[in-house]
Amino acid sequence: MVFVDAGKLRQRIHQLDNWRRGLLEGVLRPGPMVVGSLYQMRRRCGKPGCKCVRGQLHASWYLSRAEKGRTRLRYIGKIVPDHLGRCVGRYQRHQKVLAEIRKIDAEISAHLNRLRDQAVQSLEQDEGS
Repeated sequence: MVFVDAGKLRQRIHQLDNWRRGLLEGVLRPGPMVVGSLYQMRRRCGKPGCKCVRGQLHASWYLSRAEKGRTRLRYIGKIVPDHLGRCVGRYQRHQKVLAEIRKIDAEISAHLNRLRDQAVQSLEQDEGS
């Protein structure tokens, strides 16, 4: 077993905990959110004299989200309403912060396990003393 300075481990755990608390404050009151991602698709309409025949494709926005294991697209329109864009962006930022919190939790747990493992004595060590 490799021994690590317990003081440094505790210091790192406190740093991670403070960072985690700051992230947690940001997700406790997230505001309105919409699950999914916004995508712009460009298509040809098929009309013979249309500008899309010359390469100027028609653009429209869709909300993509997973439902029951499948990706579903919902038509939004030619322009994304500001409110919808903010709500989708808020959801995506929220998910990233939650992932960061889980990553910090895993690191804290690993450090706590190392502290525990250093403090635990085996039965063989006790008998040899």
